[in-house]
Amino acid sequence: MKLNRVSAAVAAAVIAPAVLLSAPAFAADGNKASAASAPDEASEAQKGDAQTSAGKGNAQMGDGSKDSASSSKNASDEDNRFAILKIINKSKPGSRVYEAAQEAMNGSAEDRVRFLKEGYELAQFADDMLRTVQISSIGGKAVRKAALEALRKDTHEALRQFLDVGQYVARDEDNRVEIARILHTAKRGSVLFDAAQEALDGSPEDRTRFLESGQHAARVTDDRIHALRILSAGGPHVREAATKALRSGNAEDVRRFLDVGQYEARKLDEAEHAKDKNNKDSKGDEKAKGGRESKGGKATDDAKQKQDGAMDAKKSNGTTDAKPAVATSSTGSSDAQLAATGASSATPWAIGGTAAALAAGAGLVIASRRRTASEH
Repeated sequence: MKLNRVSAAVAAAVIAPAVLLSAPAFAADGNKASAASAPDEASEAQKGDAQTSAGKGNAQMGDGSKDSASSSKNASDEDNRFAILKIINKSKPGSRVYEAAQEAMNGSAEDRVRFLKEGYELAQFADDMLRTVQISSIGGKAVRKAALEALRKDTHEALRQFLDVGQYVARDEDNRVEIARILHTAKRGSVLFDAAQEALDGSPEDRTRFLESGQHAARVTDDRIHALRILSAGGPHVREAATKALRSGNAEDVRRFLDVGQYEARKLDEAEHAKDKNNKDSKGDEKAKGGRESKGGKATDDAKQKQDGAMDAKKSNGTTDAKPAVATSSTGSSDAQLAATGASSATPWAIGGTAAALAAGAGLVIASRRRTASEH
């Protein structure tokens, strides 16, 4: 394992100076160095054995190297602590790396060595796998596909490749698809349409920026333009509602006016328009009725005037509509005269003769019909 090779190289680099300094000239100090490197306090007998071993020279070089390695082991534990502290500071609380590092710091020197050699990598692998799964759950189609491929390989290198590079390439592919969908639904010539086209032709950062904030700003601008157009062509209530929404400076108010408010205001305008029309129609009917009544009254007056004129004409001719009155002469004669008509006393006789002639003619017709019937 590469991590094991690196740790061995580091250990060799630390041990080398100690081996070089364990020459016979420093044999007298071997007793002191051996006592300081032991994890526990040594007994007097052990100290004597250490002095004897240190005085044997090159033949006992292995024992001196072992003591020097013990000394460097204590020195490297401080370095291990410092390295683990750095890992804790840059790790996210609650992650597997953070918890494993805390356990190593609270454990023994061997625990810290074990964490740096293999524990850190295993914990990082677990965190990377969890992060890949989380990204896949909220990503688009391309991101999910790339994450699934990395998880199937089940190697730390595949996960790191996805997290460092692959997820961003796949995300830009998903962003292109989403922007193309917005472009298809947007009205040509609108602010949203132009902004989407510009982002699609730009860089991956431009596409990300458009989806995160640019599209929302473009929609707000388009909504305000639409509200202004409705205001310019609407009735009193529509204009009032549009002005109120635009002056609020709140994008939600403008959106609500476009979705609901304009239709409510338009109904009020239509209701008032219908009411005014009915009032005008009723006034027109009353005016026409008054005209007909005045015309009828004028006709009655004209007829009355004509009748009065006829009566005046009759009076001027010496006639009236009154019934004939019988007047007696001054001599008491019984002959009657028709008053104010101009008819003489022979008129009744003429009428009687006419009636008799009509009766005789009718009799002759009846007799002729009977004669004809008998012949047949």
